[in-house]
Amino acid sequence: MQDRPLHKERAVGDPPPVSMIRIQDLHVRFKDRSGPFFRKRSFNAVRNINLDISRGETLCLLGESGSGKTTLAWALLGLHPFHEGNIVFNDRSIEKPNDAVHRRLAAVSQMVFQKPAASLNPYFSLMQSIAEPLRARGLTKKKCVTIVRALARQIGLSVELLQRRPTEVSGGQNQRACIARALSTRPSLLILDEPLTALDAMARRRMAGLLEGIKREYDLTYFLITHDLALAKRIGTRVAVMYLGNIVEKAPADAFFANPCHPYARALLSSTFTPGLWQGERIVLKGEIPSIQTPPPGCVFHPRCPVSVDACREISPPETVVGDGHVVCCHRFERRG
Repeated sequence: MQDRPLHKERAVGDPPPVSMIRIQDLHVRFKDRSGPFFRKRSFNAVRNINLDISRGETLCLLGESGSGKTTLAWALLGLHPFHEGNIVFNDRSIEKPNDAVHRRLAAVSQMVFQKPAASLNPYFSLMQSIAEPLRARGLTKKKCVTIVRALARQIGLSVELLQRRPTEVSGGQNQRACIARALSTRPSLLILDEPLTALDAMARRRMAGLLEGIKREYDLTYFLITHDLALAKRIGTRVAVMYLGNIVEKAPADAFFANPCHPYARALLSSTFTPGLWQGERIVLKGEIPSIQTPPPGCVFHPRCPVSVDACREISPPETVVGDGHVVCCHRFERRG
């Protein structure tokens, strides 16, 4: 498989992207179990999310741990209910969590988790783990073996390794098995939740190349959850930045890495040690991330923002367009407009 970046700017005259999923004003709540037993309270782990996923793209969701990225993915797949807002799949609205449209979306989607060994049955061989979704769909053992061996060749797992258990192979080999299992049902959407976190530097480079190759080969749409900015720049087509349950910036990948606008996005980029991702001075944020259970009023980032204004402390900033497909939620840009 070729080792080259996937994303590029859409040329003039190219057909517009076809929407696969539209997330509209989505809220996801969790129960607050920190108070007295008899007190029933909840908080928004994901708030007012508006996001489109187009067919064939790689949408990268960036942000620190605890910002709500995985919660959003779980709500998308029906693994956790959403409480307000709407999800539209193939122009059909999901009226409530796990209705018929939601189940169809889940049926064409698969998820690759960030801890590969933990997501595989320790008592199963890799062959058994990869074949598990196929057996659940009623395929014969012989057919499953044929499909699994073909997938193993494509992702670089030898037949010998297929007979081993997760504890007997490396993290990279376990992750390849997880990807093969996800591909076995021929999904249209692959949700990748921190797919390279558990790997060393060399394995990360190899896995990034593998992800590029299988996306082309299987004509997949990627929803990539990551804080690996180098991976997002390498394979992303669009980027969304999440902070404390809110999306603060959305942009085409090239535009984002050339000119991040939100103060949090700029601080996030400046924190990387990858050459070429950030040209300015390092931005060090002061203070701790507020609790998502009790977010600050106004802009949720204002307690740590180095350039906040008075409005930030009282009013939640609206989306402001700063370029073609580039949107930022920041009062500084609203005031310019």
